[in-house]
Amino acid sequence: MPFKPERIILESKPFRALVNRSKTLVLPGFEGLPLYDVLKFFLRETRNKSLGERAAAISFNFLLAIPPFFIFLFTLVPYIPMKNVEATLYELAEDVTPNYNTYIIVRDMIHDFLYTHRNGLLSVAFLMGFFASSNAVMGLVRSFNKKLPGFRRRKWWQKRLMALKLTAILVFLLLLTVILIIAQGRVLSFIFDYMGITDKRILSIAVVTRWLLIVLLFFSMLSVIYRFVPATVKKWKFITAGSIFATVMMIVVTILFSFFVNNFANYNKIYGSVGTILILMLSVYFYSFILLVGFELNASIRILKETADNHNLPAR
Repeated sequence: MPFKPERIILESKPFRALVNRSKTLVLPGFEGLPLYDVLKFFLRETRNKSLGERAAAISFNFLLAIPPFFIFLFTLVPYIPMKNVEATLYELAEDVTPNYNTYIIVRDMIHDFLYTHRNGLLSVAFLMGFFASSNAVMGLVRSFNKKLPGFRRRKWWQKRLMALKLTAILVFLLLLTVILIIAQGRVLSFIFDYMGITDKRILSIAVVTRWLLIVLLFFSMLSVIYRFVPATVKKWKFITAGSIFATVMMIVVTILFSFFVNNFANYNKIYGSVGTILILMLSVYFYSFILLVGFELNASIRILKETADNHNLPAR
């Protein structure tokens, strides 16, 4: 008989104990459904529809949408009635990029869009940038389509209208985060100066607050995407198991990927300056993959809940 390690694992007592425990374990956000049922349906769905291929399609659309998105976003920046907006954008880019070389590319793009004047084309570039950046959301719409209970079909103009609305909301959330980061820095500086506080440990509160705002930005964007992009009969809640999972995983992947790139990877030695572009593309791919996993988790919970309700079988 051939040696099959997976069979040994599946038949082991610890694994069976975990399976039995998962059949009665209900996690927050699972709407009363056991962890075992959700994972079983989730794995079946993801096995039938390759997450890797769908994540690659989403990341391709995201990468194409970056330049027009920047045009649209930074056309609005001069109208923010606050100082240090540019510096805050640089700090935000440095926090979310995996290494210094990738940050330099993003910083140069931001600088170019802020200081390169395109007289006569401003309004046209603004509108075209807004429309083109919504193509990334259209890619999400196609990847989030399902022919299962609780989902419906959208007409093409409904998809485009929703994509434009969501793009505007995401830009608003990003600008709001920048404003809040600037505002909290000023408020804390004023309070510390007024109270004569110079302790570095206390001053680090500003850094912690900035990271909390970045985490809140991630969570808000994911929650908005999961609420409005899927063509569901009944909209999902704003706070879902998928949005919480995706937020945590994006932060973890950002930290681990940054650590790996800065300490172990040799992209620049092998590929030269192209290696930095490769790192940026990998980052977008990882985020797209996590985005899909969060969606599939939410979809699994809602479909199982709809099925249980339709059969008058209340979830345990």
